[in-house]
Amino acid sequence: MIQILLDTFNALTATQLVVLIIAALLWLLRLLYLLFFPLRMLVKINKASVATGKAPLSVLMVVRNEEENCRETLPRMLSLKKTDMEVVVVDDFSQDNTLSVLGVLKQRYQKLKISSLSQETRHSEKLSQNIALKSAEKDWVLVYPVSAQSPSQDWLDEMDKLTPEQVLFKVAYTTVEGNKNWFNKLYRIENFFQQVRSASYSLNGLAFIYNEENVAFKKAEYFKRGGYGAKIQEPYANLELVINPFIRKKHVEFCLKEKSILQKQVAVGRLEFKDLVRKSIRIERHLNNLKRFVLLADRLTQTLYPLLIALLLLVVFQLWPVVVAFVVVHALVFMVIIKMLQNRLNESKLFITSLVFSFIMPFYKLFFRWHFNRQNQIHKWKKKV
Repeated sequence: MIQILLDTFNALTATQLVVLIIAALLWLLRLLYLLFFPLRMLVKINKASVATGKAPLSVLMVVRNEEENCRETLPRMLSLKKTDMEVVVVDDFSQDNTLSVLGVLKQRYQKLKISSLSQETRHSEKLSQNIALKSAEKDWVLVYPVSAQSPSQDWLDEMDKLTPEQVLFKVAYTTVEGNKNWFNKLYRIENFFQQVRSASYSLNGLAFIYNEENVAFKKAEYFKRGGYGAKIQEPYANLELVINPFIRKKHVEFCLKEKSILQKQVAVGRLEFKDLVRKSIRIERHLNNLKRFVLLADRLTQTLYPLLIALLLLVVFQLWPVVVAFVVVHALVFMVIIKMLQNRLNESKLFITSLVFSFIMPFYKLFFRWHFNRQNQIHKWKKKV
């Protein structure tokens, strides 16, 4: 068998050899990425961090027309047994009875602080967050979605653990409640891969986040860097834009544990899925050159890998047993890592569909990025005119 393979290699033409070498390099790059990014992340987050005490939290919420959630879910947060916690809620000019509900809750819970925007304004969510941060009295703050279901005492105990002094950010996993809607599943899979990518890059020295929710950080860092500044006009993303320029590997701790997960109860459809992809694109644009280059290389190799493997099978079909063997090795490593991560994050029901998604999504995103950039250029041109 070995002699047959050697004879086959010797009989290859120059073109066939070039395709073989490129495909082999891509295979190696994708395998190294799996080993040194998501797998290495799994090893690191499995090591328990040593808590040195408790850090009282100011839980920040911005609400807009969230009357039902404020009435149903907010009391559960306020009822958690944590006397040194405060909850700061800013009403973003709601048109329903949200502010009235908050007023009633304020009378029942001393730990609740409320404020509001008195008129409709551009970039109101960022302005509301700025108000909440200024109102917060604790050193550590946490951005919390009001649609999150039943926060547990375990979640709060996990998020307010005092970490080593150099840690400025604690990042936990956030997802949405699953249902049979196809776009709900697509949203959850894309959200899963985004947060895994963020954690694996961050723990390899290329720190950034895609999601501001369920992230605790030292309030002083926001004001030290002047808050939003010119980035207040950036669409789709919020505090991610402030955090990403100065977040470093040594400053961040990822709490990827079941008890620190937040699950939101929100309706998710095609528009919400597209907005999630758009948000990731906008966030990546504001990263430094090195991070953007590595992300670009990741996307390109992920897209080209299946194409090169298919081309290799066409031009050097006589090597198909070797090609298939190497592809199977890569696929098995990928599946094991994904399965371990999804089990850890309570997303095991997404396993099969996430494998299909990971194959198709690079091609969809390639078109989506082109279309999104084209629409932005048209919009800028119209504004100039």
